[in-house]
Amino acid sequence: MDAPYVAVARTEAIPPGTFVKVLIENRPYIVANADGHYYAVEDNCSHEDYPLSFGCIDGDRIKCSLHGSRFDLGSGEPLEEPAEDPIATYRLEVEDGQIWIDPSSPANRARPRD
Repeated sequence: MDAPYVAVARTEAIPPGTFVKVLIENRPYIVANADGHYYAVEDNCSHEDYPLSFGCIDGDRIKCSLHGSRFDLGSGEPLEEPAEDPIATYRLEVEDGQIWIDPSSPANRARPRD
C-alpha cells in the first residue's frame, strides 16, 4: 500500500467488538472491529477533550465513557447527547490481513482537535 497509508495493525490483533489505539506521528487513532468491519476514527470525543479509547464498542458505535455519547464508527456522527459534533473518520484498507489507514485528512471532513 502506498503513502499516505500507514500500516497500523493485523486483523487478528483486533477481534470483533474490540479496538486498538494507535499513534501516528504522535496523534492517537482508534482502529475498531465492529462485527468484522474495520473502522478508523480519531481518539477524541467531540463533546469534551477526552479519549474515546477509555470507552467501548457497542455494535457499530463507539461510546465515550465520560458522558455516554455514542458515535457512528462509519460516519463519525454523534448518535446521543451531549455530543453534537461528529468525530473524524479515516480511510482504511485491509490487505492480506494488514490494516492500513490514511491519516492525511479525515474522510468525513470533520476536523480533529489539536
